[in-house]
This record gives sequence, structure tokens and C-alpha cells, in this order.
Amino acid sequence: MKVTKTYPGTYFCAIQFPPSGYCGLQELANGSKVAIFSIWDKGPKGSPGAEALASGKGFVASKFGGEGEGCRILGPFDWSINEQVVFRVTWKQESNPKSTFGSWQINCWANDCFIGSIRFHAGPLAKRPVVNLLSFVEDFDRQIGKKGIEHERMAFFSQVEWPQCGKLSEVKFTRVDNGLDSTGVDRTKSGVISVDDETYPTSFVLCTGGAKSAHLLSNGAVIWRK
Repeated sequence: MKVTKTYPGTYFCAIQFPPSGYCGLQELANGSKVAIFSIWDKGPKGSPGAEALASGKGFVASKFGGEGEGCRILGPFDWSINEQVVFRVTWKQESNPKSTFGSWQINCWANDCFIGSIRFHAGPLAKRPVVNLLSFVEDFDRQIGKKGIEHERMAFFSQVEWPQCGKLSEVKFTRVDNGLDSTGVDRTKSGVISVDDETYPTSFVLCTGGAKSAHLLSNGAVIWRK
């Protein structure tokens, strides 16, 4: 991921992996630059939820609430405009015959920086904790009176790999347009850049805020297909 435009109160999510979590870069409301890795408590009812197993140097694990409950690992990460940051997520199933809940250990890196490891309880029948991948750009400081919507945020996403599923074959644009997210949907923009590269055939750009979009994409529009 390469951030080209930013503003305080922005989350540039490199990898969201439903149903369990996401990771990426944030510029906090005070202008601080951080990296974050989060897992929601979306396991079966009665499961222990998400719990941190290890945190990288300078990163701190904590529980969170609000739009759901879970565990996050967050810490300073001095990213810059136009700097390419490579996120990597790995997972492995844990063996615990005494547990009725299938658990997974999910690990996250930003470049060579280890962010942390979180245990996620996906249920005994889950063959893997990840079912698809997403990326997004979000203005998360949306309290009354905030003017963040007037400022453009933009990031490019490339070199997308999912070894278990093969090369990237389709990019689809979606957005959330209800509740607080209904404000500013006419300021979202997206596009794709096809390149002559068999290893990484395409990259895409996501943008929100700033001027209203002259060519608003419909929700669910396919912007690239192999």
C-alpha cells in the first residue's frame, strides 16, 4: 500500500480479512502515525474471543469496543506519503484437543516490522479463519462539527498475493452507505491500473473525501477482471 494523500482521522486498511480482522496504517486525530492489527470477537457464542499472544517492539495490545468487541495491537509506525508499505498476514490452526472451539494464531507484519500475534476462535468446523480479502480508506473522525469529509485521502494498493488462492483475478468496488457512512458517499472514488506484469498484473486506487466525484461508481461495481 502507498498512501498519496492523508488527513488526521484516517484509516488506510491494507488487508481486511472477514470475518475476523484487519490491519493497516492510521493517521490519528492528533496527527500521530501508527500501524494497527485488530481481530474481532466473532467466534461461536461462549468462545474466549480474540486474545493477544505477542506484540512487536513498541506495540501495545488492548481490548476494544464500540463497533464490536475484540483485540487490537497498535503502535508508532513512522510511515510517509508515497512510501510503499508491505503488509503480510499469516495464520495457522492450533491443536488443542481439550477445547470445543477451533482456534487460529494470526500474525501480522508491516514491512519487516512485526506488529503482533492474536489468537482467534473460529469454531470447530472452520477450515480457515479468512474467507476473502478487502482494502479500504476510511475517515473515522466523524463527530459533529468535524470537517474531515472536505479533505481528500488516497492510497494505491498493489502486489496483492494470496498464495492459497492464486493470483488476483478481480477487483470490485463497494462502500458502506448507511448510518454515519451515508455522509460523503458522493466523494468516493476508485480506479484500477493494469500493467504488463504476469506476477502482479494490476493495482487499484481508493479515495474518499475532498471534491464530489464526477463519475460515482455503483456499489458492487467490478473495476477490473482478469
